[in-house]
Amino acid sequence: MKNLTVIILAILMVNSVFCQTSADVLRYSRIYYSGTARFVGTGGAFGAVGADFSALAVNPAGIGLYQSSEFSMTIAPSVENTRAEYMGLSGTNSIVDFGMGNVGFVFTFKPNPGKTSGLLNFNVGFGMNRQNDFNSSFYIEGPNHSSSLLNVYTDKLNNTPGSKPSDYPFDIGPAYDASLIYQNSVTHKYTSDMPNGGAYQSKQVNTYGSINEFDIIMGGNISDKLYFGITFGIPFIRYYENSSYSEKDKGDSIRYFQSMYYDYHLDTHGTGFNIKGGVIYRPVNWFRVGIAVHSPTWYASMHDYWYSNTTANYDSVLTNNTQPSPVGDYYYRLMTPFRAIGSLAFIIGNFGLVSAEYEYINYSQGRLNASDYSFSDVNNEVKSSFQSWGNVRVGTEWRIFDFRLRAGGAYYSNPYTASGVDGSRFTVSGGVGYRIKHFYTDVTYQYAQSVEDYYLYNYQGMVPSKNTYSTHTVLTTIGFRF
Repeated sequence: MKNLTVIILAILMVNSVFCQTSADVLRYSRIYYSGTARFVGTGGAFGAVGADFSALAVNPAGIGLYQSSEFSMTIAPSVENTRAEYMGLSGTNSIVDFGMGNVGFVFTFKPNPGKTSGLLNFNVGFGMNRQNDFNSSFYIEGPNHSSSLLNVYTDKLNNTPGSKPSDYPFDIGPAYDASLIYQNSVTHKYTSDMPNGGAYQSKQVNTYGSINEFDIIMGGNISDKLYFGITFGIPFIRYYENSSYSEKDKGDSIRYFQSMYYDYHLDTHGTGFNIKGGVIYRPVNWFRVGIAVHSPTWYASMHDYWYSNTTANYDSVLTNNTQPSPVGDYYYRLMTPFRAIGSLAFIIGNFGLVSAEYEYINYSQGRLNASDYSFSDVNNEVKSSFQSWGNVRVGTEWRIFDFRLRAGGAYYSNPYTASGVDGSRFTVSGGVGYRIKHFYTDVTYQYAQSVEDYYLYNYQGMVPSKNTYSTHTVLTTIGFRF
């Protein structure tokens, strides 16, 4: 899924300076391995199979199974459909993404050709694998007769002693300047023209971007029994979000008020570093077992750039009142959790293979940090909201002369501790391939689905939108051996 399959309190959390939240930590911690068509066609369960460039992002020991040098490249266009159901209304949006799955080189060195024991070959590889993408588009609309976004603003001011609108320059401050909220002259409490709701609400959200990782891999083959490898990964985060939230008095039942709009823009960029190590052991020709450990990814240069515009329209004013926020510009650090992966593969002669793997990850270990701010509140929320669980991938491949048939599936478990909250995702895939001595090409179709409860804002009794994401991806790989 391109967006997060999670509960998100979607309008900016009311905050005076920072826009980073626990949802950001989870977004960049979840990895849905993409890459070559062969890898995706078998559900990504290639940790004990090896000899595929994208498998090296899971278990670097797979590089030891290469018997010749190789180049591969994959294009992976996809279409994501999102169905949003809110207050009895539903709508569907689609977005097309023309992405790259991978591009990579592997070079094989045989120090002692003809040798049958000891170090038989040492291999080096480098290239890019896609780990996640964030392309999505959805639209939510429906009447709300119990609350307004402005309730969040007024409650924050009334329940925080000493606070004032200017303390919140990205949301409450502009709303106050646009006269959407004001202070009652008698009670001295902040209020709005619709303290009990009654407006027609809508929101359009478009997100773009990806996590692509540049990998440098080294490994070898010892006696055709033990394969080892290490990967130095440099992931690049690019995330863009544009959203437009509105409340409108369609029935002309709210005194003075016509409409309000809250438009928000966020750019996030980050570069990180991680280390992966792994081994594959082949006790007999028909069986392989693999183990890999991924260090946390340390993003030492996360950068957020964000701003908003608040617009108000009233019955007695012919022109709108638009109040821009300042521009937020902040550098911080992010650490995502470590991973441990166990894999099995059964090789059925020259006919095919069946493989499976389990990936352990504890999402509560993600952390934010900065030189001028501890993020203790966000990190505590990460610890209490997310849990350790596992992801399961299975796949199979069968050979018919020079052709290959593949199928696979994966289940990415729910990262949430709260009961009734499901952030899981599943994929199914199938594909074909053609392989001769110096050339191969593979084509795979993958279907992925997930569901999220998306809250327009965080308020007691708020009903979420039920968003269903369905992603269709076709991957095409070409490769050359030399």
